[in-house]
Amino acid sequence: MKGFVVINPSSGTQTVQKTALQIVHTLLLDDDAQGLQVSYTHKKDDARRMCAALKPNEYDFVLAVGGDGTVNEAITGLYESQSGIPLMILPAGTTNDFAAALGLPRTVEGVCQTIREGQSMAIDIGRFNDTYFFNVAAGGLLSEVAHCVPSEMKTAFGRMAYLTEGGKKILEKKFETTPLIFEIDGTEEQHDVYFFLVANSTSVGGFSKISPDAKINDGAFELLIVKKLDFFTALPAMMQIQSGSHVNNEKLFEYRKVKRVRVRHAVEGKSFPLDYDGEFGGELPLDIEIIPNAVKLLIPVGSAKAEKLIALSDENRIESDAIAGN
Repeated sequence: MKGFVVINPSSGTQTVQKTALQIVHTLLLDDDAQGLQVSYTHKKDDARRMCAALKPNEYDFVLAVGGDGTVNEAITGLYESQSGIPLMILPAGTTNDFAAALGLPRTVEGVCQTIREGQSMAIDIGRFNDTYFFNVAAGGLLSEVAHCVPSEMKTAFGRMAYLTEGGKKILEKKFETTPLIFEIDGTEEQHDVYFFLVANSTSVGGFSKISPDAKINDGAFELLIVKKLDFFTALPAMMQIQSGSHVNNEKLFEYRKVKRVRVRHAVEGKSFPLDYDGEFGGELPLDIEIIPNAVKLLIPVGSAKAEKLIALSDENRIESDAIAGN
């Protein structure tokens, strides 16, 4: 067994970094271990370049240790390499929504077991203008909040930092919406938008049911548009998002499956920031498209959370049944 390990030393706590090294040590003690290549990132895009250079059959797995930014780079690089090498994730960031939604392990034993015995599942990713994302692309309030929370607050307070800053932004914006034109799978429609997101999993920004119908391999994303909110509807709306019942509130939300979404201003001149997997994505216009079965991901056998995010088909039914049946 040969593996490539890419570690972002700036992500997570010292405990996570120690766990990563313990995983490497444990895997090297395996009887069938043929060696591990361990590389550290030093700047943005290092993980992408490392993974993009990999060749088919060069390694049996890639282990990415870091937050959503590091994972995004690893997935992007693996897609660009077309190597077919499966990815294992050790989450080390603030929210780690994708890993949490799938129930990916964080312990030495859990990660090593998944690498040795886990199921390899081809997952969808998305094109975001000229780059890629694996969990979420968003615009509006969520994007503003994601990039105004200081890193020290993220480390110290995690999700609470986002909620606190989100509350401040809501007061600042005074529930002001922006008219946007959405071209959804070829059909145009206009909405006054507070924020929107395109999700690949059920969890975004710490809200575990924000896109409850999402599957990581069904060839579609979940589009959520949050429309006009005010002082009286904001709190109930957030509570509905927390419970997943917002998808039935057509007055405040638009929610549907999509394969391609283009978004532009209906009226020019107003800022509407974008982001993808927690990374700043510039401003509108935006062009998002699903890329089915783009990258292989290692998923633990017996994960009930993973089972809920997998769409069964003739191609993956055997692997998925192995997960569901344990």
